[in-house]
Amino acid sequence: MFRRHSLVRFARIPTLLALAGIAPLALAHHGWSWYGDDAFTLTGTVVETHFGNPHDRLTIEADGQRWTVLLSPPQRSKRAGFDQHEIKIGDTVTAYGRRREEGDNFEMKTERLQVGDRTYDLYPERLSR
Repeated sequence: MFRRHSLVRFARIPTLLALAGIAPLALAHHGWSWYGDDAFTLTGTVVETHFGNPHDRLTIEADGQRWTVLLSPPQRSKRAGFDQHEIKIGDTVTAYGRRREEGDNFEMKTERLQVGDRTYDLYPERLSR
């Protein structure tokens, strides 16, 4: 026979498991606060792609350095018309956005991405900043 407090304790387990699953995503999704205010443009060759949560991203090589180019969450990328079918290894891209401020990082967060003659506005509300 269960006591009432045992049932309450048991009911908390799914909630705790759900919160534990969300925590890494919350930490990974840090917004724009780690990136500078100055506009930054980077052109390079795609050497790796990753499509999925929390953000789609590219690794591009520019001037002998490998850069992590954070794009947008997958649903936002798709709304902009961009997905894994729009790009391939070896493509030349130009990313417009903000460079990561702290440390010696070669990372940027992208507002607009140009692949060939196509342009994808991933964060159109930020483009006028």
